[in-house]
Amino acid sequence: MVPNVEQYMNSSKTFLESQTTAFKTLASTALESTEKVTTLNLAALKASAADAGNVLTQASSIRDPQALFALISAQVQPNAEKAASYARYLGEIFAETQAVFSKAAEAQVAEVSRVAAALVDQVAAASPAGSSDAMALVKSMMGTANAVYEQVNKVAKQTGEALQAQTATFAGQYAQPLKTMQTAAATAANSTTEAA
Repeated sequence: MVPNVEQYMNSSKTFLESQTTAFKTLASTALESTEKVTTLNLAALKASAADAGNVLTQASSIRDPQALFALISAQVQPNAEKAASYARYLGEIFAETQAVFSKAAEAQVAEVSRVAAALVDQVAAASPAGSSDAMALVKSMMGTANAVYEQVNKVAKQTGEALQAQTATFAGQYAQPLKTMQTAAATAANSTTEAA
């Protein structure tokens, strides 16, 4: 009986160590992702403030409304490209984080399954005669739980990939209409200037 208790203790210790390692990995990844998003947001805010200052400086010296309209129209495309770039980079941060979390979750579920299966095998070996049906039921339930986890993990991966694809699509689609608007505004400004 003592060897079984020692095996349980060792299994528990190993399991707790793997859980601690996984938690550290996830916490570190979450902090790194938060840092990246914060850095991205600060850089975007700084660039936006600098651009707004430049436009205001230029706008304060313009006396012609058409020139002001042309200045504002000229800002549409660069701002659209910056927004698309921002969305792409944010999507990359999300994808990296999601990949690390998925990998850690898979590893932990595999470890939990391995430890649980070993524990069930140990209990089955030490169980009295006639309890084999109960042990078979427990093993069947574990198999079902693993199948459910695999399905949930598959759906989570597909959801993450779909979100990443939507972010990339949004970034591309956002820039194109604004480019069209800029072209139309420039054409309108040119035709107004020519008419005057």
